Formats: sequence, structure tokens, C-alpha cells
Amino acid sequence: MSNSLIIKDFKTLNVWQKANALEQEIGELVKGFPRYEQYRLIDQLVRAVRSIGANIAEGNTQLFVKKEIVHANIALGSAGEVRNHLLTAYQNGYIDSEQYDALDKKLIEIIKMLFGYIKRLKYDLDNESDISKS
Repeated sequence: MSNSLIIKDFKTLNVWQKANALEQEIGELVKGFPRYEQYRLIDQLVRAVRSIGANIAEGNTQLFVKKEIVHANIALGSAGEVRNHLLTAYQNGYIDSEQYDALDKKLIEIIKMLFGYIKRLKYDLDNESDISKS
């Protein structure tokens, strides 16, 4: 076993950084939502947006690439959930079209980054399997 252990740091991942920035932005945004949405839309939106970064972090800290892929896929699902909740916020007049479009654009970027991340992880997994067959 090697004397040097490399600890991956999820904070260096661009996709996590984008997800974290979006989490902070949405955290501020929901402060302007009606109080009666506190345990409905606000709670769902905040939980979903937090789930994106949390799953990226949890997966990146896993020992096995297959588990990292699973968590990245969960983050992808959470990003879709956030898009849905933001559409609900827009449709109910809690955010305007400009806010909605800007946030949706950021989410689409995160989704594309997650697809790329998963693709890279799958490539790494395939190459790891090839090496172990040698």
C-alpha cells in the first residue's frame, strides 16, 4: 500500500462550486416568498437545491467510482426537482420571468456539467476495469 493517500476534495469541482453558489442564491431568494409557503414550496426548494451539492460532495468522497456515479445521478435528479420548484414559484408570481430565466439557465448549466462529470466517471470506471484485467 502506498504511503501517500490522496484525499479528493469536492470543493475543487467546478460543478460543486456552481451548485453551492446556486444554493446560496436560492437561500436568499426564498426569503421573499410568502410565509404560508414556508413548509411547502420553500422547504422543498431549499432541500432540493441543497441535495445537489451534498450528493456531489458525498459521491466525490466515496472510495468506489460506482458509488460516485450513483450520487452524481441523484444530484442530477435534484437539479430537475429544483427546476420544477422554480417553475412553480414563477407560475405563482413569487419570482419574475427574469429571475426564473436566470436561475433556470444556471440549473441547465449544472445539469450539463453533471452529465459530463458522470460521463468522465464512467470512462474512469471502464479504464480502471481494463487495468485490473491486465
